[in-house]
Amino acid sequence: MAPKDKDLQTLYNRVFTDAMKYTDQFNVQMVAATYIAIAMRLYKTSLTPQEYEMMIETIMETEVQPYNKNGKDTVH
Repeated sequence: MAPKDKDLQTLYNRVFTDAMKYTDQFNVQMVAATYIAIAMRLYKTSLTPQEYEMMIETIMETEVQPYNKNGKDTVH
């Protein structure tokens, strides 16, 4: 794994761990909304308007799998 990829995975794991801790105290949708709002602000700050729109499109088109925390089913 390239150093940048390793750094990204390390950061992802740390942030994900924090997010899971927050779901013990707060509704999972509140946690998700907070993280996505922060992400959008960071993208808006660091990308050009065109790059931002491309990022949002990429996010919307990317399929992700739900996680199963503590054996609980996901809520849809």
